[in-house]
Amino acid sequence: MVKKMKKILVLFSALLSLGVFAEGEGKHEMHAFYFLNVTNPAVVVGAMDKFAASDCGKQLPADVGLMNERINGSAASTHFIIVSYEKMADFRKADALMQSCPEGATMLQEIGSGSDPVTQFAVIPAIEVGDWGKDSVFMKYDMSVSDEAAYGAAWTELMDANVADGTVTSSYGLNRIFLGNNDASHFVYIGATDFETLTANQATLTSSRAFTKFSRKVGKLRKVLNTSLIVPVKAWPKQ
Repeated sequence: MVKKMKKILVLFSALLSLGVFAEGEGKHEMHAFYFLNVTNPAVVVGAMDKFAASDCGKQLPADVGLMNERINGSAASTHFIIVSYEKMADFRKADALMQSCPEGATMLQEIGSGSDPVTQFAVIPAIEVGDWGKDSVFMKYDMSVSDEAAYGAAWTELMDANVADGTVTSSYGLNRIFLGNNDASHFVYIGATDFETLTANQATLTSSRAFTKFSRKVGKLRKVLNTSLIVPVKAWPKQ
């Protein structure tokens, strides 16, 4: 248990970054994901509620949230904690705060009693459009991308076409993984207000002429590794 708590403390303090609460486009400079296999969701939410209400939590220069990976293939995680920084300097401030305040250590211990750590990574948003804090469900595509600039240009062209015809009506983006090495180098996400809208829009998008053109352009640039359905659980915005 002591070893597990030390691992949680190190990972969380080193990787606080994304949010369920972005306001406008490009609010955050850095995002990170802390993936968990949650055995007791109420314990995890309760620990985060208590920390957010504490003096330490009120000083945290970041947005914090919890997401449920409702369907995620063979991945061992069930949820991820996400923390978003508006400025890179806020990461250093949050790290120092988490290392010094007892409320932070208590939260991590309580989270550890209701979950097990799986993996983690930090990302920088390459493309971020729309207020994804207003969406209630997301499709997330983990990928290995060989040419970000070319892929990003093709992805933007696809999204622009589908926004113009009303197929895409909510947030979407492309994130570059820069800390935490794994098979994926990037992921894209598309949000919606509800599951029915998300799936209907995805069916229309993937059958569109713009998607056929996009697929030809990126066929040799990226490999899709996994597709997951993400549902926000709760957000704790910066106070």
